[in-house]
Amino acid sequence: MVLPLYAGHGVPKRYSRGFNTGLWYDKFFGFWNTDWSVGEDGKKRWIQEVCTIPVGDKSLLDEAILRLTRLALALVGEYRCFSTDWRFVTGLGRPHPVENGFAWHHTLGVPFLPGSSVKGIVRTWAEKWIDPPVSDDVLRIFGPDGEVRDKHVGSVIFFDALPVKPVKLEVDVMTPHYLDYYQQERPEKPPGDWYDPVPIPFFTVAPGQTFIFAVAPRRSADEQNRADCRLAMEWLTDALAVIGAGSKTAVGYGRFTRQEKTEDEIRQSCVISDDDNVQVANGSPGTSIKELKVDAVLSPIREEMERDGYSSDPERFMTSLTSKWLNRLQDERLSLEVKQEIAVLLKEWYMTYKAEQWRKPNKKNAAKIAEIKKFLPDDA
Repeated sequence: MVLPLYAGHGVPKRYSRGFNTGLWYDKFFGFWNTDWSVGEDGKKRWIQEVCTIPVGDKSLLDEAILRLTRLALALVGEYRCFSTDWRFVTGLGRPHPVENGFAWHHTLGVPFLPGSSVKGIVRTWAEKWIDPPVSDDVLRIFGPDGEVRDKHVGSVIFFDALPVKPVKLEVDVMTPHYLDYYQQERPEKPPGDWYDPVPIPFFTVAPGQTFIFAVAPRRSADEQNRADCRLAMEWLTDALAVIGAGSKTAVGYGRFTRQEKTEDEIRQSCVISDDDNVQVANGSPGTSIKELKVDAVLSPIREEMERDGYSSDPERFMTSLTSKWLNRLQDERLSLEVKQEIAVLLKEWYMTYKAEQWRKPNKKNAAKIAEIKKFLPDDA
């Protein structure tokens, strides 16, 4: 018995750590029977073969996470990390010889949640779980549904959710009890308890696996878009904790808990000093983390603020804000445009880390905030 389509093309016999797991799992199934059917034992053996070791290359994941977080921050967006409370499964409806598919990232070969799915989860939460309804916010943030004539794009970008390190997988089993009833073309047999259950194995992500979710305003200079981005992230946090993500959420799959410690670790890796020469794993010789920054969208002002702790160390940046950046606003050599950029970034920092102080400044912060507001553009 040989593999269909791939006979004679050097197909590996066994799964190896260096493989793109998604490609291997989807394309090289090797437990066919002589009549091209797949028995229960073949399905389970195929799934277990991939569950022996965590899937994904750590160096590639590190680089992907670095790029994602830098992009989100450069767009004045936000990211948060969440770990699976229990099992998580995505892509069950995809076709596969074992009857249940799985959603693999096409280049990283790891389980992931597409940005479109993340957007759908948040929209479902906003439309069906929030009381009182927030229909105006939903329409603005996500865009109209298919029946609305006035088509327009939503105000928030939702990125793919990626694991932050190689992912541990587990085998689970579903046991439909009424297979004969489900498979009949015409309803002649009732769903009775005399049918034998049919075990069907399938992949799941194990508990305790951490994923990063990121969102960004579609127009980073627009205050409403930035506010929508922050609101969407709060909705996402609630949705992941309550209704979950992926398949089988009705039986407890897909719940997530926020991991702020992991967020801080990633935030530290995003900050780059001028003398930083850390080698990127799997990069070309001489490639440093600094060379991976998003030069096209990260302004010099924002880069300097990042070095002062803008996204990594709020307490350190508060010191820098007082001793350095407020003085910049008074520097007569700087143009109004530069001062406005500084003011907008300082406001965004306050709204992220000290929102209450911005809305209701105390005696200590009132003068600082008043100074920043003097240079804010009219639309900020």
